[in-house]
Amino acid sequence: MVSTGIYLRVSTEEQAREGYSIRAQEEKLRSYATAKDWHIYNIYSDEGISGKDIDGRPAVKQLLSDIASGKVNNVLVYKIDRLTRSTKNLIELVELFNNYQCAFNSLIESIDTASATGRMFLKIVGIFAEFERENLAERVRLGYERKAKEGYSTGAYIPSFGYSREKGNKVQEVETEQAAIVRRIFTMYLHDDYSLNEIARRLNAENIATKKGRKWQNKTLKLLLTNPNYVGKVRYSLNDASRYFEADGQHEAIIDEDIFYRVQDKFSKLNRAAHTKRPTSGVYFCGVLYCPDCGGKYSTRWNYRISKDPSEGKIPVNPSYRCIDSVHGYCQAKALISHKKLARAFERYLEQIENFEDYNKSEIIANAVNEDNTQEIAAMSAEISQIERKTKEIMGFYMSGNVTFDEYQNMVKVGNERRGELEARLHLLKSVSKPLIEIYTKAEIITNFRDNWQTLNNEKRQQFIQKFIKKIVVHSVPDKTGRFRDVIIDEVLFNEY
Repeated sequence: MVSTGIYLRVSTEEQAREGYSIRAQEEKLRSYATAKDWHIYNIYSDEGISGKDIDGRPAVKQLLSDIASGKVNNVLVYKIDRLTRSTKNLIELVELFNNYQCAFNSLIESIDTASATGRMFLKIVGIFAEFERENLAERVRLGYERKAKEGYSTGAYIPSFGYSREKGNKVQEVETEQAAIVRRIFTMYLHDDYSLNEIARRLNAENIATKKGRKWQNKTLKLLLTNPNYVGKVRYSLNDASRYFEADGQHEAIIDEDIFYRVQDKFSKLNRAAHTKRPTSGVYFCGVLYCPDCGGKYSTRWNYRISKDPSEGKIPVNPSYRCIDSVHGYCQAKALISHKKLARAFERYLEQIENFEDYNKSEIIANAVNEDNTQEIAAMSAEISQIERKTKEIMGFYMSGNVTFDEYQNMVKVGNERRGELEARLHLLKSVSKPLIEIYTKAEIITNFRDNWQTLNNEKRQQFIQKFIKKIVVHSVPDKTGRFRDVIIDEVLFNEY
């Protein structure tokens, strides 16, 4: 018996443009199967889904499963491109059909894979189907380029802050209130000499949200200040330098060109060196502390006192840690974490660990610095460079509207955490030259720490923390009096090698 599976597919665009419909396909295919005296096992339908590949199409996957289990031995489609527009996928599907002795029939092309001629013709038609899809993509790209050169925005997401665009309108329109904020941002940066941090703090303090209703950040402000859209320009192909160009736009400018290019000149003269705070013997928890509220890292902060000896000047005292995102106004965790209180809290945390069962299951290297650490340093440096490239790529995806801002933040957050771990480890490898290799279990490390903590100097404590600790999640709470704050450690993650 010929057990036939009828497969139907139509994309939203095709239904609107060419009049395809699932119901019309089904009616014609049912009539054809009846005329052939074929038993219809099931109707498989993917509606509103593109045919460029088979991923993301539940109906076609169910069809393939039924073919593999022997429930279907004949497939009927309206046209070949209903099944797939990819020649690669088409050839793979035909081979799968052959392996399971399943025939394939296309109503419009009159194809029957029971014959060698039918199989050859099927591949030829598939090649033309893929050519049409790629040709369509090329025409769309050229259409966008022409649109940009004529001065119309090609933004597929939302207009820049300060502009709006109604559906069906090709020209951006100025949003008066937002445009005033854009001018104010340029003024604060250029004339008032405010840093991006200070501008973000002021805007967030006034509850002025971004276009997406979020808080302002340094990167958001820099994108705004470097966007030629505000001087009446239209950009095209931000992610491909070989095709990138700017054209005079049809929309009204918000910023005078002289002001805009003076801002660009100011950016070009900034010192590009990164001033990242590194762990030192005085703040040996730096680099491994994380905020439980936002997941961001803690940075260091020092108080200073005037030395009685005039030659010494200011002396740093009483170090503490604070959430980096709270400094920029993105996190509500405002409290400082005292270094001294954190050291005591860390000691109490390890004292409370009584069950070593989980820790004994894995071993870590107590000192991985050896005579041949150059390869490890090179590998870590290469991975850091790769993370930097990936971060730029993710920014490109966000700028082109391929990912949401939340997705962008999450991806960058993961990369930054890994980069922080690598940089801390790299710093340690470069600073320590003693070639020792010892293996300890985590339980042994904790035990050694308990026994020797009071005798370790700050430098040894720094080496211990940076070598064995991957992450410490910590927060601050009011003490019993309400006048001061205590430090609570939520979690400690050990490095594993």
